[in-house]
Amino acid sequence: MDGATVCVNEYGFYCVPDIYAKREVPKILAAGEVYEPKTLKLICQSAANGDVISGGAFVGDFLPAISRALPGKRRLYTFEPNPLSYNAALHTIALNGLENVILDPRAVGAAPATLNLQIDRPSGEAAAARARIVDDPDDGVTVPVEVTTLDDMIPKARQIAVLHLDIEGHELPALQGAGRIISESRPLIVLEAEKAWQARDLLDQINMMYPKAPYQLAGQMERNAFFLPA
Repeated sequence: MDGATVCVNEYGFYCVPDIYAKREVPKILAAGEVYEPKTLKLICQSAANGDVISGGAFVGDFLPAISRALPGKRRLYTFEPNPLSYNAALHTIALNGLENVILDPRAVGAAPATLNLQIDRPSGEAAAARARIVDDPDDGVTVPVEVTTLDDMIPKARQIAVLHLDIEGHELPALQGAGRIISESRPLIVLEAEKAWQARDLLDQINMMYPKAPYQLAGQMERNAFFLPA
């Protein structure tokens, strides 16, 4: 991939676009280290009894570790609507020979739609891992992206062990579109939440959406909150 550097850590190799070099995750990968190592380890340990959903993929920094932790015919489903990050993640998958990873170029939400993804901020800085859905197509540089639901993205026959979402504030719409997965598979849910009040608010929202399949907050680690079936 032109304009990119290959980085390595204990789990594998990563394609990192040079324009992302000053962002947090690329700097960690360039140093040969692992981003959110405790969260990544727990996801891998929780993957024995089903598939894993982990998105957005960004450059694929979570993919090699999770892919290799999946036994047998288990799969890792991920998605990345930012075109540059999607291409980088594709190269990361190829660099590591990951055959059980399914990478989707769409975003996920509450219902099918076309929305605006901010890939450059108004200042001209690349959004990188902080690419996000915005209302105004003129808010920086945006691209239209197709949105689907996780229930439509993931085949009905698959048992999901872990649902991990780090999608810049769009987690709740994504959970709204995952009713079948949550109700039938009862996965461990991992969501970005730095503050205790954010984790409590997410728990309230999950249980409001799915009162017949309640969850409990198991705690917080690194920048994530972990929710288990009650």
